[in-house]
Amino acid sequence: MSPAHAIAQTAQPEATGGLTEIVVTAEKRESTAQKTPIAMTVATGAQLAQAGVSDVNGLSNIAPTLNVAQNNQNTLITIRGVSSRDYTETGNPAVAISTDNFYLQNGTALNVGFFDLDRIEVLRGPQGTLYGRNATAGAINIQTAKPKKRTEGSMTAGFGYKNALLVEGMLNTGITDNLFVRGSFSVHQRDAYRDNGSLSSANSGLVTRGGNDDVSQAARLHLLWEPTTNFSALVTGEYTHVGGVGAVQKGILYGNENADGTLKLGDTKSWNLNTQGFIDLTIKNIRGTLKYDLNGASITYIGGFRTQHLRRQNDQDGSTAYNYGFPTDGSTETQNHELRIASNNDSPFAWQGGLYYFREGGYALTYFQVLGGATPFNYYTFSYDTNAKSFAGFGQVSYKLTETLKLSAGARYTDERKSQIGFNNIAGTYSVINQHYSGSKDTYHLGLDWQATRTNLVYAKFDTGFKSGGFQNGYTYGPETIRAFEIGTKNRFLDNHLELNVDGFWYDYSSLQVQQNDPVTAISRIFNAGKARVYGIEAEASFAITPTDRIDANINWVHGRYLDFLNNGTQYAGNTLPQSPEWAYGGGYSHDFLLPDAKITARVQTRFQTKSYFGFENRNYQLQKAYTKTDLILSYTPLGKGFSASAYVYNVENSTILTASDEAGYAGGYLVQFADPRTYGVRLSYSF
Repeated sequence: MSPAHAIAQTAQPEATGGLTEIVVTAEKRESTAQKTPIAMTVATGAQLAQAGVSDVNGLSNIAPTLNVAQNNQNTLITIRGVSSRDYTETGNPAVAISTDNFYLQNGTALNVGFFDLDRIEVLRGPQGTLYGRNATAGAINIQTAKPKKRTEGSMTAGFGYKNALLVEGMLNTGITDNLFVRGSFSVHQRDAYRDNGSLSSANSGLVTRGGNDDVSQAARLHLLWEPTTNFSALVTGEYTHVGGVGAVQKGILYGNENADGTLKLGDTKSWNLNTQGFIDLTIKNIRGTLKYDLNGASITYIGGFRTQHLRRQNDQDGSTAYNYGFPTDGSTETQNHELRIASNNDSPFAWQGGLYYFREGGYALTYFQVLGGATPFNYYTFSYDTNAKSFAGFGQVSYKLTETLKLSAGARYTDERKSQIGFNNIAGTYSVINQHYSGSKDTYHLGLDWQATRTNLVYAKFDTGFKSGGFQNGYTYGPETIRAFEIGTKNRFLDNHLELNVDGFWYDYSSLQVQQNDPVTAISRIFNAGKARVYGIEAEASFAITPTDRIDANINWVHGRYLDFLNNGTQYAGNTLPQSPEWAYGGGYSHDFLLPDAKITARVQTRFQTKSYFGFENRNYQLQKAYTKTDLILSYTPLGKGFSASAYVYNVENSTILTASDEAGYAGGYLVQFADPRTYGVRLSYSF
């Protein structure tokens, strides 16, 4: 029996009304989620839709210990308390994000790509051997739906709070017997969640459009060619545009603190600004995957090119007390190439190896402006050309010591090179910037897996990872490294009706990269914390109680602390890592009401997390208080009609959830940013 056929058989439900398996590629080869010895959360496109996950922010509904924050238009992702808050052109994320195995250096406009998906895999823990650079916290693999050998299509239309309009569509068909095409698109249009002024307001009409609107369009075209049974070529073109105002910040002046130092947030829906913000972002991506089966092994090439052009302006003081703007204009060009060869037989010895190349280059022109006069005064000017290159070679092998016991080992060598050339003018001081960084690192993996029964897996592993050093705003910093130990178990019980996965982990970090924003100058800098430690326990469960009732739940405890972090004469040992709540709970319950010719599905899901901080100082003005966020979803599906309708309410409690909060002395106080308020709407879908 071939591996692919074995996987296909395993992926089927083992009992009527039981849980199904999902095929994943977390280890760069096909397997099923429950037989892959990695702590991971996987959701199909249908499951994502059912849980109301329409963008990256919704992933925290389904993935334990994952937190998502936004700073302006930038997405900051934390897994198990580990993240990177450097979203500049020289920054290194801590989570490796890829779409169809094409690595994304930053998560800008990531939300717009969440349409016509096959699945999303959230891998927790360092993935330094197979994923390499900047995967110290984990990896997120977004797999889009690929062409199929049949004609099918779908159309979805939605309307909701603040005139939210959503239109998405897909068409899949065959052109010839071995050439198939799949096209899809997504259009979002929504009024602003925040009212920041109008022509009749006190700010004299300087701001006529509110923030946190949604004006975006995206399209994707797949072309799959399979001329023989052992060769396939997939080419994908993707286009994304984001317009409108984009995210806005609120300024809270000094003196608006509570007795305990937390902030008096005031009105979270309406505040005046005097600088009109906007965003104009265009991303174009072409990528391809070539596969050739040599019987005992297969060769795969994955690569492509991506361009991004961003123009943006925002009110940098978040109020009308000052007149600060922060316009930017920049472009980046990215290319990824990976060549991999892997065994694909049933031998006890399995192996894979490959070469990887990444390159990114671009320019950025940014100003910190004082407005209000006849012409803007550029208090700061940053003009840089930035380049980054990464070369890597990797290999991983596994050997079945017995029919149920498997040993795996892997290694990767990475060479990183960066440069930034240009100038900055900071308050009249002109400086030439000519910075360079180069470094290399070996990372390793060692694992032992025991398939105790057909549905019970126990695993233990040791991994290392690193994030390269670099520079920011004229300051240099060193690489970050991690040593991670993990033990876990994946189980199916009750005739495949109950799934229970539990894992524990222990991380030792050296030179953990930490970003600090100077509240007086507004200039950020990255420091290396001497040591940090993170450990915790995660548990996930799914229970198909009956054919019409299902419960899913997760509970997670994470303890993340600095052991040694001396910064500007202050020792922060003992402080909690940013965006690292100690406890997080999540779960949902769904029930199908069966009618003679239709099905009504009701689902309630909720997430609770304890307090966390947005900065390593753990000041109360950086505090995100504990909160609960609950969603309600009701869907109606006539049997055999291809039609469905749904209604939803997200954030039923209307909880005020921050995505950023930090001191901004130059703006006379603090700057905060908010997640979405309570929203509601309806959606209609038709597929054939």
